[in-house]
Amino acid sequence: MENVKGLIFRHRILWHVLFWVVWYLFYSFTYGSNNEEYSKQFIANLYLLPVRMIGTYSLIYLILPYFLFRKKYIEFGLLILIHALLFGILIWFVFEFFFFCPGGIMYERYHPSGYMFKIFGNLILNYQIPAIAAGIVMFKRWYIEQQHSLVLEKEKLEAELKFLKTQIHPHFLFNTLNNLYALTLQKSDKAPDIVIMLSNQLDYILYSSNETEVKLESEINQLKGYIELEKIRYGERLNIQFNLEGDLDNKCIAPLILLPFLENSFKHGASRDTNSPYIKIDIQIKDLQLQFRIENSFKDELQKPDNYTEGIGLNNVKRRLELLYPQNYTLEITKENDIFSVLLNLRLTQKIIS
Repeated sequence: MENVKGLIFRHRILWHVLFWVVWYLFYSFTYGSNNEEYSKQFIANLYLLPVRMIGTYSLIYLILPYFLFRKKYIEFGLLILIHALLFGILIWFVFEFFFFCPGGIMYERYHPSGYMFKIFGNLILNYQIPAIAAGIVMFKRWYIEQQHSLVLEKEKLEAELKFLKTQIHPHFLFNTLNNLYALTLQKSDKAPDIVIMLSNQLDYILYSSNETEVKLESEINQLKGYIELEKIRYGERLNIQFNLEGDLDNKCIAPLILLPFLENSFKHGASRDTNSPYIKIDIQIKDLQLQFRIENSFKDELQKPDNYTEGIGLNNVKRRLELLYPQNYTLEITKENDIFSVLLNLRLTQKIIS
């Protein structure tokens, strides 16, 4: 893409030369073919070339940038009329005094007619050159603006994604450190194991999550590591099921897309269900289609329904899905009969990451 843009926009002088050569040959051969007067037309169009260039460059470098591009539409309209009239007069002047005057190369074809008829006739036959040049300039300006808008939009999305990732880190750390703090208060022997597991989780978050995509296997291992951390905290009280089916090889996903759903099921489900909480995770991979389903029990009377499905983690991941997988995902979140469930269908990418 950059090579194409460079070819179009960097060699301006060559493009201008080519533009005038094409028009010069077009007029010379078109009008020369009428009476086999090619030599006369080559000379005539050589005389007309400076006038055509003056008319064209005054339009694209003076009238367009100072009036049309500054949205001075009334002034622009008036100047176009004046410019076209002057252009027609100049063309007529060249024809009248260089070609059709006594001794001119086309004197024998001279046919008297009104001045205005000649001026407007020459205007119609020649003004297409500055008009087409103006169209090219306007298209080039539109194209550059579109590319600039795309760059700004891309930078905006990248900045937003970086911000969302910075939200993930403290959110995850806050919950995990709370678990560790609770065990240290109890002087539990499990605290050192949590430190090691947390270290592995942090290694993934701090390094792998900086990538645009990671191996699907790595992302799922991150989920398993998080589950192991929580098992230490809940012990036998929590019933958790994890089912994985499908081929993980050479499949990639944006990092930390699935974790917020799992984290939410612990934070709003298991931690608030004092009886027999359960979490069920089912992951199905078929070709490049990922189906991620997670459901958990919860006690409705212990939480505010409005906040339950709109925590920082879920809002975060929803926005990331919109940015990273537009048109390539569906997300359903339901809460019914003390069961909170999430169903995410996502199209993966296929590549080999070493």
